[in-house]
Amino acid sequence: MLLNTALLSFADSEEPSAYYTPENILKFADFLYTEGDYLRAASEYQRYLFYRPQESAQIHYKIAVCYQFGGKTEQAIRGFEALLRTDPESQFASRAYYQIGATYFLQGQFERSVQFLSESLPRITDARQHTEAEQLIGLSYLKQKQWSKAGEVFKALQKSDVMQVREKAVVYHKYAEKGEDLPTRSPFLAGTLSTIVPGAGRLYTGRFGDALTTLFTVGVTGWQAYDGFRRDGISSAKGWTLGTLCGIFYVGNIYGSVISARVYNRHITDEFLATLSIELSY
Repeated sequence: MLLNTALLSFADSEEPSAYYTPENILKFADFLYTEGDYLRAASEYQRYLFYRPQESAQIHYKIAVCYQFGGKTEQAIRGFEALLRTDPESQFASRAYYQIGATYFLQGQFERSVQFLSESLPRITDARQHTEAEQLIGLSYLKQKQWSKAGEVFKALQKSDVMQVREKAVVYHKYAEKGEDLPTRSPFLAGTLSTIVPGAGRLYTGRFGDALTTLFTVGVTGWQAYDGFRRDGISSAKGWTLGTLCGIFYVGNIYGSVISARVYNRHITDEFLATLSIELSY
C-alpha cells in the first residue's frame, strides 16, 4: 500500500517516464527510507547505483544501513565490509567501521563488538566517530557485565571533546558503579549452605518454597532410610532404596542451590541493564 501510494504521488507530479530517471529513483529511495520501508529502500538505492556508479561509497553506505535497520544484519555487515574494501579512504570509512561494531552489538555479540572496534580504532580517523566507537566499547562491556572495564572507558570519556558523548559517559559511568554493587548471591556460599542444611541455599537466594520442599524431601527420605536400616539391618531393601533416593536428592539440592544463585544474579543484572537507555549513532 505504501509503495503504491508513493508511486502514484510520483506519477502525479512527473511525466510517466520521469520516475525512471536517476534523480527520481534516489528521491523515491529516500522517501522509502524516511517511511521506514528499509528493505525496499535498499532495492531502490541499488537501482540508483546502477545509473550512478560514481557515487558508490555514499550509496553503498546507505544500502548497508537499510539492511541494518531492516533486520538483515549479516547483509549489513557484508555491505559495510564491501565499502571498506573498495574505498578504504572514503569519507564513509570511519562510519562503516563504527557501524560494523554497532551491528555486532545489535546482534548481541558484545564480545565481538569490543574486539572489532578495539582493532579498528586506529583506522577510524573521524574524531567524533572515534569517540562514539569508544563509547560503544564501553556499552558492550556493560552488556557483558564487566563493570570495572566499562567504568574505566566511561571515566576516560568524561573528558571527551564531544559534549553529547561526555554527558552520556557520566550516566554510563554511574551504571558501571551501580553494577559492581548489585545485591548478588554467591554460588559457592549457596552450595555450602545447602551442604550443611538441605534447602538453606535456596532460602539464601529467596526461593522459600523450593527451600521447604527440598528440606521436606531430603528429610523424609533420609528418615525412612534410617527407619528401614533400624528395623531390618544393613540388608534392608527399604533402607538402601530410600537411602539412595535421599543421596540423589541431597546432591541435587546442592547443585540446584548453586544454579539458583546464578539464576538470581542473572535476573538481578538483566533487570538492572533493562533500565539502561542506549541510542546508537547512525
